[in-house]
Amino acid sequence: MQPSGWNLGSSSYTPLIARRDLHDNAEFDITAMIDLVFMMNIYFLVTFLTAALGEVDLPSARHVTPLDVETAVVLTVMDQLNDESVTVYLADGEKGEPLNDAEQQERGIREAVAQGVCGGKTAVLIKAERNVCLRDLFRILSAATVEGVKLHVAVIEMDASS
Repeated sequence: MQPSGWNLGSSSYTPLIARRDLHDNAEFDITAMIDLVFMMNIYFLVTFLTAALGEVDLPSARHVTPLDVETAVVLTVMDQLNDESVTVYLADGEKGEPLNDAEQQERGIREAVAQGVCGGKTAVLIKAERNVCLRDLFRILSAATVEGVKLHVAVIEMDASS
């Protein structure tokens, strides 16, 4: 360390390693990092959507009271093999004429619930097969919704032989 007032003379010493300038103009190309972040965002978005729209496993009920079928309109929803739509029966089980068209199903459900309410029924029981998609079940529930009527949903466990 040399005080500022002293002059020790000049030296002809040259260092073996050249000193770098302390303020180098360093550049860092982040284009690849931005691409990677966007690809990760797309991956997580697609993964989340497929997981969110996938199958939902609901817990089984432990404490239930039976619904009196005499005071309820019973609808049965069966899954079709082609997965385009569902089949709705306006009865308990596969009785009566099946409704395959979505508009026909909604119209028939509204009429059946209205007749049930006129007959003093206070509940709607929708028995759906396990493989019925939630979007179809929601559409049917929306058609069966009437003020003052309770909606109940049950899962039909099909036998392997049928």
